Amino acid sequence: MTPPDQETERQEALAADARWFSGVRHWSVSTKLILMIAPLMILFLVLFAWAFAGRQRMQVLDQQTTTTAEAILTQIQADREYYSAVVMPRLTAMNLSISAEYHLTPNAFPLPATFIREVTEMIANSPAGYRVKLISPWPINKKNGVQDAFQEEGFKALLTTNTKMFKRQEHANGTTVMRFLVADRAVSQSCLGCHNTHPNSPKQDFRLNDILGGIEVSIPIESALQQARRDQLWIVAGGGGISLIVMLLIVWGSRVVVTQPVRELTAQMQKVSGAGGDVAEEPAVRRRTEQAMGEEIRQLWHGFWDMYLSLRLHQQERSADLEQQAGEMQILNQRLIDMQKITQSMQQAISEEEVYRILCHTLQQSLSLRQILILRLNASEDRLETIWTAPKREDLPLDGYPVWNEPHRCPVIRSGRDYKVQDTSRDLVCSSSVSNEQQGGYWCVPLVIGGRTIGVVHLVSQEPGRWTEDTCHWIEALVNVAAPMIGHLQHLERAKRRALIDELTGTYNRRFLEEALAKMVVPDDRRRGQVLSLMVIDLDHFKKVNDTYGHQVGDMVLKTVAQTLHRTLKESDVLARYGGEEFVVVLPRTDTAGAVAVGERLRVAVAGLSLRKLAPVAPERVTISIGVASYPVHATTVTELIRAADEALYQSKSQGRNRVTCAPDSLEVAYQNPDEEDTLR
Repeated sequence: MTPPDQETERQEALAADARWFSGVRHWSVSTKLILMIAPLMILFLVLFAWAFAGRQRMQVLDQQTTTTAEAILTQIQADREYYSAVVMPRLTAMNLSISAEYHLTPNAFPLPATFIREVTEMIANSPAGYRVKLISPWPINKKNGVQDAFQEEGFKALLTTNTKMFKRQEHANGTTVMRFLVADRAVSQSCLGCHNTHPNSPKQDFRLNDILGGIEVSIPIESALQQARRDQLWIVAGGGGISLIVMLLIVWGSRVVVTQPVRELTAQMQKVSGAGGDVAEEPAVRRRTEQAMGEEIRQLWHGFWDMYLSLRLHQQERSADLEQQAGEMQILNQRLIDMQKITQSMQQAISEEEVYRILCHTLQQSLSLRQILILRLNASEDRLETIWTAPKREDLPLDGYPVWNEPHRCPVIRSGRDYKVQDTSRDLVCSSSVSNEQQGGYWCVPLVIGGRTIGVVHLVSQEPGRWTEDTCHWIEALVNVAAPMIGHLQHLERAKRRALIDELTGTYNRRFLEEALAKMVVPDDRRRGQVLSLMVIDLDHFKKVNDTYGHQVGDMVLKTVAQTLHRTLKESDVLARYGGEEFVVVLPRTDTAGAVAVGERLRVAVAGLSLRKLAPVAPERVTISIGVASYPVHATTVTELIRAADEALYQSKSQGRNRVTCAPDSLEVAYQNPDEEDTLR
């Protein structure tokens, strides 16, 4: 039979069905059930919902208390591990004291156990009534020893079985509580050093990951239990009798309206399925079944038949597609396995250099590239740095850090998109590339974090046309995995720098300034023509502001001036609060004349502030005096440079304030506005 003939017969069958069903009311199953048992059904649904809620409250309560305890215990353990693994090594590197009696020692910090004990004491004082306690079968402090049967049984389970958390509901002090106990293990050498050497420790042979003690959490649940029990009793008593009647009616109604029609349709479906795709005509359904079934079941039957015809029509095509997809999935699975291994390796990296090494090694093993260069954007100094080469190039030594001083000329940095050259002899090459003279092709892939380009991976192949679609997908996947890892490590580095920010003004503090200058001011043999200038800035008559308007207004003036200075300076310039109302600005790669010009812009910007727009009770204007010195013109060390700028500042103060003065023995320029009166003089 041809397809047109089949379609004609199908249309005729549909017309016959329409005549056959003309006397049937096409009500839905829901409508028929509601008409039969509407009043009792509504009541049953309400009672069932209440009963279900009552029964579940006990389980929910147990889950909630367990989740709460796990969250508290996880946070405490995470805090102690972070404190031991991250904070203590840094404190030790800074030669700071760490002891249990740190309150009595200046600049001292607590031991991990002391830190956790104080955290648990804070939790115990919370309104929720939670109780957290550190205990141990081998306590250094006898107050922390095992004190009741729960703790004894808990430690027995933790020490002899694989139990991770021991919990039990108990009565304590006239109320019901849920108690939890988890093992407190030795997670670092510092833990072992304390417990194995302390004179009061009953046990001194602990090893890493041994159980040192436990953390107990007690959560009161008495009121919740009582409420749950009352609700359950009322719900079960009220709905028991009615539920039986409703269930009987539902069973009878569903049998007539749903069960019998579904069984007949199921039998027809099984016949169609068992025919192996040889059924071409729709099986007939009894009139009684058609009258009893709801509209949803009728639509389900017709939907099944349409689906059967569609599947039968496309079965052969789908078989071929599935075979092709199976092959592609096998390749993809292998790639995913490789990617998982690479990701795990990168996640375990502790430095950017280690991530770069893993990335380069993977690229070389899978693609056999001629050269891999990784360039990092140094935004603060507006330059590109070569931080990794594989194999190492003699003209680009890592320790030399060759610089592209105009990173905006790089199309990848400028656009955040890759730059691909399949053949250097045929394609348009990048004017900034170092691989234009080599045969083959190259590809620059951006390292992007949060929409921001932080660097470039430059790949060089000796074969033209090497960058196929499959290869590009693989390389982009590797780079996209490496970029977040690099960003995370950079974020950790930035977190260290946050400790070097002045809290009031948002500028760098004196400690950061001294560390930055120590890196910038280098001996002559390493300077390579580098110059920088330094400005010392002081607010004129600031003591009078504090005495007249109060320290709150004085703080507002400091913050406003700092914000104005920051907006006027470039991103590569360093602004730091040196102390009190004194600021220091470091201008990399800026000579004396340029520094004096920058100082004048700062002076004019501050003098133009209208402070009373910010606070009604404030001085109308404020001015600054600036001293300028340059390296190596006025000094060759950090101390000499600051002293020279400070002496220039003193000259600005002595000559009437509100001016910029350069250190002597060089370009001596002093800017001031002769028409502007010093409002605070």
